[in-house]
Order: sequence, then structure tokens, then C-alpha cells
Amino acid sequence: YLFDRDPDAVSVLTERFKGDKRVTIIHDNYCNIKLQLESLGVSKVDGIVADLGVSSFQLDTAERGFSFHNDAALDMRMSKTGKSARDVVNTYSENELARIITEYGEEKFAKKIASNIVKAREKAAIETTFELSEIISASIPAKFKRDGHPARKTFQAIRIEVNNELGGLKEVLPDMFGLLKESGVLAIITFHSLEDKIVKNYFAS
Repeated sequence: YLFDRDPDAVSVLTERFKGDKRVTIIHDNYCNIKLQLESLGVSKVDGIVADLGVSSFQLDTAERGFSFHNDAALDMRMSKTGKSARDVVNTYSENELARIITEYGEEKFAKKIASNIVKAREKAAIETTFELSEIISASIPAKFKRDGHPARKTFQAIRIEVNNELGGLKEVLPDMFGLLKESGVLAIITFHSLEDKIVKNYFAS
């Protein structure tokens, strides 16, 4: 049973496993794994592998608006539906922006970035990845720009907010664990410290 909320990924999977009766492709957020499997009459599984976060395909497809390396409309929606990065950047209050950039990006200049986003959008809506990247870069002192791209942490934070990545992960862990047969295996691939901490704390419990 293969889960993905991205319609582009589902199209690739459908083609790749065409005619393979062992494989069932489910176009949904993995957080709905329990509900979806129960609807198929599956109550227990041998194992689950969850590969979290954004995919290289999403980052490399410029028009998806995930990357600060390509100029595109601000989007970042894994499912291509619902609230977009443009909505977050242009409608969240300064305090809300500062909170998510601090919590999800672990960015020390979150308040300055949030303030400059609000000032910029008062003149005109922020529409593209490059526009946002330039605002972020201008908010960070030069001596702190040596460790990777200055927009990396803020883009991560906005992407996590848009896709409710951490909230969904916290909610689904008990469901995934509960689906395992005795001696079943749950393996989760994490890509940053926030995901890692949630998973490790749950596993420890």
C-alpha cells in the first residue's frame, strides 16, 4: 500500500506499478493510513516505512514553488490543494509569522524577517519565491549568511506550516504503531531535528 498526497507522485506510481496486483496506490496523506487501510479491510500490517518531508522531485520542479533556487509563484503545497505559501506570507500576522519561523525554522532572526515581510506586503503582495528570498536575505546580517542559503530555514518553516507536517506526524504515530502486527516494524526517515525529536520521543515512550 503506497500513500502519497501529491497527485504528480501518484501519477508516477500508477505508471510504475501498472499491472502489478501486489501494489495498491492510495492518493491521500499518510496521516490517514488507519482510515484508508480499514476501508480496504486491513487491520494489521507487517511493516510501515514513512519517508517524511519534501521530495527532490518537488524541490526540482520550479513551478511547485518549494525552492529558493528557482523563481516561481509561492506555493509549496504537497497536495496542490488548500492553503498555499502565498496565503501564509500575505495573510498571517507579524506575530504568527515570527512564531512559525522560530518554531519550524529555528531561525534566530525570525522577528526581523516577519517584520520585513509585513512591511513589504503593505506595498504589494509577495508573489514569488525570489521576492520572499530577497526579503529574508535583507533581514539577516552579512556575517550570518555564511552557513548555507539565508532563506533555507524560513522556507522550511513556511513549507511545514502549509502542509501541517509536524501536527500530522504527531497525530499519526499512535495509529501507525497500532497497525503493526506483533514483531512488526515501523521505520521513519526524518530530515530535520524537529521531525527527529517527535519520532524519537514517541519511540522512547
